[in-house]
Amino acid sequence: MAMDVAMVLAIIFFCILMLSSAAIAFLLIRYCLRRRTSSSAADPEVAVPVAVAPPEPEEEPVLSLFPSSEKEKETLLLEPRRLTWREVEALTGGFDEAAVVGRGGSSIVYLARLRRGAPVAVKVHRWCGGERRLRAFRQELDLLRRIHHPHIVALLAYSDDHEEGGALVLEYLAGGTLADRLHGGAIIAPPLPWAQRMRIVHDVACALEHLHDASTGVVHGDVSSSNVLLDGGGARLCDLGSSCEGFSAAVAPSRAAVGSPGYADPFFLRTGIVSKKSDVYSFGVLLLEAITGMPAAGSGLDGTSEYLTARVLPRVRRQGVDGLVDSMLGEDYDVEEAGDVARIAVECVAAQPGLRPTMDQVRVAIAEKAARSIAKADYGHHIQLSKLLEIT
Repeated sequence: MAMDVAMVLAIIFFCILMLSSAAIAFLLIRYCLRRRTSSSAADPEVAVPVAVAPPEPEEEPVLSLFPSSEKEKETLLLEPRRLTWREVEALTGGFDEAAVVGRGGSSIVYLARLRRGAPVAVKVHRWCGGERRLRAFRQELDLLRRIHHPHIVALLAYSDDHEEGGALVLEYLAGGTLADRLHGGAIIAPPLPWAQRMRIVHDVACALEHLHDASTGVVHGDVSSSNVLLDGGGARLCDLGSSCEGFSAAVAPSRAAVGSPGYADPFFLRTGIVSKKSDVYSFGVLLLEAITGMPAAGSGLDGTSEYLTARVLPRVRRQGVDGLVDSMLGEDYDVEEAGDVARIAVECVAAQPGLRPTMDQVRVAIAEKAARSIAKADYGHHIQLSKLLEIT
């Protein structure tokens, strides 16, 4: 009996031993196979079959960039998306000439349409080795990424890693430029009413006041009617490529700001010194332009160039704006406002920067003197103009 029990125990022990050996062998084989698979994957010479999911169809680049909600839009405005150059090409249809809506010295503006139908302006810069053009692009990009204001054009996306060019994707304003509306241009529309002119110059004054604020300290450097964009939402100041930073109320030497003919501060042209008061001068010319409907620079009777300030300032100082208000307005303007705003313009274009008011003083003065027109101005008529420049 005792031998039977011993035999049974021996058999059980033997079975346990065999099972343990088999388990250990299995684990060793599994470990070796894992090591081999791992090393084969690392070795380019060894092909290891792997299950690969089929690639998803590639989405059209950029075209879904525009946000579908106000919250997404606010996020995009605060953090513009960075694009590849290939995406910029796709957005502009391979830089299609038919989509061009504007040209500058170093940039071309294309009208593009995103997947949800939202139009955008794509400003493509080409510097072709020119250090100044590259600097202007970097300056504008940096400022637009940091400065947000209802009356400064908003940056939605950008591309800055291409060796020969860069791009800014900006909100599109269908009303064209103030220069177009005052002097005729790409957009065919009725004369700009007086009330809207006052609202527009007030919007531009707000934008410049914000740029000049101590927390931003930026001089725009190229205030002109060509750099004021219009739409149903109001007026926006654009083109910060000539801007300068870090200025206080005192002047500082710089060659960055030059200004457009007729708008450039004569004090800067004489001395090479630019300040916030240089913008004030240019804005004063813009006020005279809005009142008279005359361009800032034109040709005199003898064919030589003639600036608006030289043409009208002596008359404004002697007799006010009588006979100088844009004839396209007929009698449909506020005579008192026209005289008051002209006096503000005269102060802005004083020969010495120290005699000119600050932009916050100018903005307050316009808000007070043109209050009636600003209150009744309506931008709604610009909305239908968007169809004139749309890409299908």
